[in-house]
Amino acid sequence: NQSVGESASQYDVVFLDGAFWKKADARDPNKARSPLGMLQDAVLSGQAADVWLRAIPTNASWALTSGGRVFLASGGGVTITPPAASGDTVIVMGRAVTLTRMELSPEPSILIAV
Repeated sequence: NQSVGESASQYDVVFLDGAFWKKADARDPNKARSPLGMLQDAVLSGQAADVWLRAIPTNASWALTSGGRVFLASGGGVTITPPAASGDTVIVMGRAVTLTRMELSPEPSILIAV
């Protein structure tokens, strides 16, 4: 387990920055880079974190489209809507298995031209 460099919530998408996991963000190319994973639990800054790199997490608050792609969102979460603004980074985080379950399998990023 590696520590987190900032407090984060369960199911936040994180990237490895040196020795620390930090929250990923589709709006910041510096925070949308590999390796990417998803936090298994909420953690405070400096705590060791359990991170899924490939998994099938379930979150009752998700409203995914079964069979559809799931993308990195701004602020560290996931969304069914791909980022589209200039400078955003599009990363497919996986596919929805059901409305509340996804197959986590991050793909390479695509930077939207400025």
